[in-house]
Amino acid sequence: MQFPVPSETFASLDVEALRGQGHELSVYGMRPKHEYYEELMVERRHSNLSVFHFSFFSVWMVFLFLIRHPSIFLSLLGWLLKNCLMSPKHLLKSIILLPSALFIFASIYKNKPDIVHLFWGHYPSMVGYLVKKYMPSTVVTMFLGAHDLVSAYPGSISLSHNVDELFTHSKSNLPMIAKLGINKCKANVIVRGTKLDFSTESDINKFDKLSSPIFLTAGRLIKEKGVDVVLQIFKSLLNSHSNAILYIAGDGPYKDSLVDMARSFAIDKNVVFLGHIEQTELIKIMARSHFFLLMSRYPSERLPNVVKEAMYQQCVVVTTNTSGIAELIEDNVEGFVVGMQAAGNALSCIDDCLIDQKRMRSISTAAKLKIKEKFDVNVSMSLYLHIWEDAINRKLQ
Repeated sequence: MQFPVPSETFASLDVEALRGQGHELSVYGMRPKHEYYEELMVERRHSNLSVFHFSFFSVWMVFLFLIRHPSIFLSLLGWLLKNCLMSPKHLLKSIILLPSALFIFASIYKNKPDIVHLFWGHYPSMVGYLVKKYMPSTVVTMFLGAHDLVSAYPGSISLSHNVDELFTHSKSNLPMIAKLGINKCKANVIVRGTKLDFSTESDINKFDKLSSPIFLTAGRLIKEKGVDVVLQIFKSLLNSHSNAILYIAGDGPYKDSLVDMARSFAIDKNVVFLGHIEQTELIKIMARSHFFLLMSRYPSERLPNVVKEAMYQQCVVVTTNTSGIAELIEDNVEGFVVGMQAAGNALSCIDDCLIDQKRMRSISTAAKLKIKEKFDVNVSMSLYLHIWEDAINRKLQ
């Protein structure tokens, strides 16, 4: 819906992996630019990437397009009423985003790309519908992630039956896909990969220095991400490791509450709120951190990339039992998976590791190997490309 945004580094990684393999692409966002747009374009190395967002200028383009193609507007409106009439919330949001969908389609209609991929499968489905109807020679593919499935946008369910290819990123999504009435056998399960070529890489010898263990958590600071539980764990840990430090990377509406909580726990001297930082800086902190904690209770959490990055940087990861997490972490082998409110269990795992360096090394080594072998973004995007090429060839037959 926006690109780039701080909380979606995975989108930037996918885009740059495709460009790195020699392909040309443009990115369209249905919403206006994010407030950090300019900074993120530089930080994520998106130089010379064509990125378009809806703006007041877009309204004029949409007006001209409607004059020339009123039937396209009426067709989309009819499709929305057919699919969303029984869901007033979705219908209202769709009507608000309708000019944006028409703006994007107008550009696609003019430029005639080989492939239109819906990076999110909810409201962008409006664009997918128009491309399928009015540009039959163009391949249309759609991703259905956890957020798409939880929101259950009726338009995405309707379009899913007609797209050329369907993607998801976790086997745990397949039952939800089937529950929505979509043929789960149609979904290509391709993991979201992460970057493996950062200039900073961890050294296993960091576990020799455990007198002052370093902890890290990162993500958007909303209540559902469970940073409050991380603070509770860290408070208890300081009883036995008073020199420990906790870094909290990220920003969001819950930050002030977390700062107050750290102060009320009397641990604020050991807690550093970093705010939003560049990914390269985050990786540097990961590389020297001993533990990465993510106690998320977010319903749409699926195999978060920040955990993959931490595993590759040989942090001992302690995370919650979110859907599909077993595909990423084998508990007690590549990290620890605990209940969403199980601060005590998490603390026990950490304490056990702190007195057993051999175990920490074994877990961190296995974690890095898992990411290297199964979660490389370049491999993931190569799989996408293979499927897209097959879809194009079918169109030509």
